[in-house]
Amino acid sequence: MTDQPEAGAAARARDPFGVLDVRVPAPRGYPGQDSSRHARRLLGRAENPDRPGEDILRLLLGARGYGIERLPEPRAAAAGGRRRWCSVYEHAFLLADDSELCLYELEHDLTPDRRLVCEVYRDEVAAARAARRHARAVAAG
Repeated sequence: MTDQPEAGAAARARDPFGVLDVRVPAPRGYPGQDSSRHARRLLGRAENPDRPGEDILRLLLGARGYGIERLPEPRAAAAGGRRRWCSVYEHAFLLADDSELCLYELEHDLTPDRRLVCEVYRDEVAAARAARRHARAVAAG
């Protein structure tokens, strides 16, 4: 029986640059069945004024499936020295032409009254930027 450290050393010798450690994501599944309803609910509860509009909703009404994935932390979890709720979810929609459209939901309580808020953005960078902006505002007091 080979112990783990020796096996790891042998693997590193065969692959000194770590190429074999690259993880390729599995094909995405779209288990959600009622995509148009999900899209309406998601965009309907979004409170940000720059949320995706009617053009995106029209695209999503013909989607054949959707999947939701919570993106890894950390986001703006601590603001003003107090623990706050802040998560980003990726909503991936499989469109009728087999392309994919993703929306990013920022769910947080980074409000003065700690009310839970939903915001929706077209890209993950915009959602992360909004989370940082809200966290700074809470920290500033």
